Amino acid sequence: MIRFFVQLIIALIPVYVFAIGVAIATMAISDESGAKWSYGEWIAFMLLGLLALAVAEGFIFRLWLLPKWAQAISERFYGGTYFPADDPVASLAQSIIDQHCGERAPELEKLVLSDSSRTRGWMELARVAEIELKDLQRAAGYMLTGASKVRRKEDAAMLMWRAVTLLRKDEASRPRAEEIRHEIIQRYPKTTYGRLAAESSDIRN
Repeated sequence: MIRFFVQLIIALIPVYVFAIGVAIATMAISDESGAKWSYGEWIAFMLLGLLALAVAEGFIFRLWLLPKWAQAISERFYGGTYFPADDPVASLAQSIIDQHCGERAPELEKLVLSDSSRTRGWMELARVAEIELKDLQRAAGYMLTGASKVRRKEDAAMLMWRAVTLLRKDEASRPRAEEIRHEIIQRYPKTTYGRLAAESSDIRN
């Protein structure tokens, strides 16, 4: 939430500049020693300022702020519908699975590490490890690594919980799954997955 407000404050910098310009122009036209600006000049300044403001904010929101918000929403609601082709990581992961190209897993891992704070990347990497490489330990390891890289507590708890569900599929790994479950409860008790971990027994997925 703090990050959202910081981004919004930065995005509104042109508005602050315009507001200062309006204040200065208004003071100039009402100067008791004689108006420095005519009303026509003041109106022209307002119109040009509004045009410049609209263009600047349009570029900021379209090219910077909206894409970041869209990414954040995608991360938060990852389980929803999306098109893999829209994302290089998801596209490569799907290609590896569809074409059974497990040897390309290092390529995917490198791509995920290039933007390691993205929850989606770690989930895709773990998906490839589980489905294509048939390696639950490796998949869970990716989830845990991702949990240490992402920014939001909710995302970290979610990745750790997914590691728990993966490890529970292997009888020998269930003690480790239980350790992670307790770690989620201790570190992220107020998150959705922290509460889920607290309510879940060690023998259920």
